[in-house]
Amino acid sequence: MKWYKRLFWKIFLAIWSVSFLVLLATVCVVGIVTEQDRFREVVTAKAEGYADLMIERYERKGFRTLLPVPPRSPKRDYERDRRDHDDRRGHERDHPDWKRSIWLNVAKRVAITDVELNRRVVAIINRPSESDDHYSFTMSSERGRLYQVDVDLNWERSPYGHLMGKILSAQMVLILLVSSLGALLVSAIIARPLKLLGEHTQAIYRGELDARTDAKLRKRGDELGELARDFDRMADYVQQTITSHQRLMQDVSHELRAPLARLQAAAGIAEQRLGEDDKTVARIMRESQRLDQLIGEILSLSRLEQMDVAGDKNWLGLLLQEWIDDAHFSFPQREFDLQMLSDCEVNVNAKLLERAINNILGNACKHTPEDTKIDLIVTKATDCEIRIRDYGDGVKEEQLSQLCDPFYRGDSQREGYGLGLSIAQRAIQRLGGDLALRNHPDGGLEAIITLPCATRC
Repeated sequence: MKWYKRLFWKIFLAIWSVSFLVLLATVCVVGIVTEQDRFREVVTAKAEGYADLMIERYERKGFRTLLPVPPRSPKRDYERDRRDHDDRRGHERDHPDWKRSIWLNVAKRVAITDVELNRRVVAIINRPSESDDHYSFTMSSERGRLYQVDVDLNWERSPYGHLMGKILSAQMVLILLVSSLGALLVSAIIARPLKLLGEHTQAIYRGELDARTDAKLRKRGDELGELARDFDRMADYVQQTITSHQRLMQDVSHELRAPLARLQAAAGIAEQRLGEDDKTVARIMRESQRLDQLIGEILSLSRLEQMDVAGDKNWLGLLLQEWIDDAHFSFPQREFDLQMLSDCEVNVNAKLLERAINNILGNACKHTPEDTKIDLIVTKATDCEIRIRDYGDGVKEEQLSQLCDPFYRGDSQREGYGLGLSIAQRAIQRLGGDLALRNHPDGGLEAIITLPCATRC
């Protein structure tokens, strides 16, 4: 499973994203309103102090304007110089740093007019029009002269970067850090118990019927604790059901063995009296043997759950070669081709694995012509993989999922009870592996066995 599909990260990202968006919206909405109010208050207060200073300087200079006057060239007329001056000021307003300088320097937001002389005293920018956002007030100097002060309060000239600085401030980073820790905590509180429940479920699937949840998890008073208790009740029911089912199969099989033995003894006596050529006696003996084999298969299937899956470490190549030799002895006309593309070491019960491999090989030998070979290919990546392929006709696609069901024989009319692949699949699952069946693209049925390696690569 990919990391971003895990419930832990989904919960974490959801909580963190919501926290971040709420903080961002709060800063943008509330921050802009408060920033505008603060901006007007700061600029107005600075403008009053600046105007008082400029008026005092203006009167001290003998009522000479403080407007900057560029030097006039003797070879250029006055109107042309003024147009050049206005063009330079227009370019200055279009410069990207101009808005920043307007924010930082209140002198570029203030225009002062001498009311008595009707003359501009101080103005770096043009006087704001009535449609602009501005603030006007009058001031009286110590000499009793009246002045009008116009202050540019255009918010568009304020730095939005200043607002972004607040978003990236230490307080905001701290809030996001705390929300991240809270998201991690909530994710761990929810995801960790679910992961433990998943591990217990996998244990029961592997045949560990006595697996139960942790005591701490069961004692929780929330929904997760209730889920853990329900899981344990379900596990108890499953264990009791499977155990009783296994005990029933074993008891029935053992009970059948006694009358079967008496039936075989009676058939032997009848054979002695009637002769070996008697068809009725021969039929009784043949059916008795089939019934004995069936009982043995049922007992083997029921005993799988009681077998220990642990074992010694063994190299798979040596085990397979030994089992292929045994299969070749049972089917001397059959050709077995073992290809060890990569050997691996497994830590499993060799007897349990041998039962699974022999059942798959026996099933392939029974359902394919004798002149066809059987391939065994071993590869290793994360896990060890064994591919067993025959060169028969394969099976119908809709029957593949049922081949491992107990007593399912499909369209086969050959001898057998439909338990071989069921025993093989259950044995491999008990070993922590998996068995998959498919029709090979080039023909024949292929069984793919996956087993965990003793040492991960």
